Amino acid sequence: MSDGYTDDGEEEVWAAEQSPGFLLWHLENLWQREQRRALDPFGITTVQFLLLSGLAVSAAGETVSQIALAGRCRTDPMMTSQVVRTLAQMGLLERSRDKIDKRAFAVRLTDKGRDLQSRTEAAVRTIENRFFAALGSDVPAFANALRVLGGERPRQRVQASSRTTS
Repeated sequence: MSDGYTDDGEEEVWAAEQSPGFLLWHLENLWQREQRRALDPFGITTVQFLLLSGLAVSAAGETVSQIALAGRCRTDPMMTSQVVRTLAQMGLLERSRDKIDKRAFAVRLTDKGRDLQSRTEAAVRTIENRFFAALGSDVPAFANALRVLGGERPRQRVQASSRTTS
C-alpha cells in the first residue's frame, strides 16, 4: 500500500474509485447481481441458496442444529432462523425441536430441497466459472487472498520464489 506520497515526495491524490475497498465493493455488487440472475428462475435468494448448500453437505436425512448451520455458513443466527422458517414453509427443509436441547431447532433437507439445491448449485457454479474466468489459474490464489482478508488461514501454501545468487 502507498504511504500517500509519490517517489519524489509529492503528496498523492487519492482516488476513492481506485481504492481496494471500493473495487471490492464494486466486485461484490457485480457478483451479487450475477447470483440473483442465476437463482431467480428457481425462486430462491442467495442466502436461501447458501443455507440449502450448507445443509447439502450433510448426509441425506441427517439433521443439523440451526446454530451449527449458521456457523457453517457464516450467517447471523437470528437471520438464519428467519430464513430457515421460510425454507420450511416452501417445503425445502424440515425444522423440528432438537431431541437433546429442546430450546434448539434441528433442520434437514427434504427431497425437494436436496433436488433444488443440486440444480441451483449447478447454475451458480456455471456463473462462478464464467465470472472468475479472467483470473485463469490465479483463482485459488484470489480465494486465498479473500480468506486472509476475512481473518482465516489460506488453504493452500503459496510457493516462495527461489532466490538465486549471482
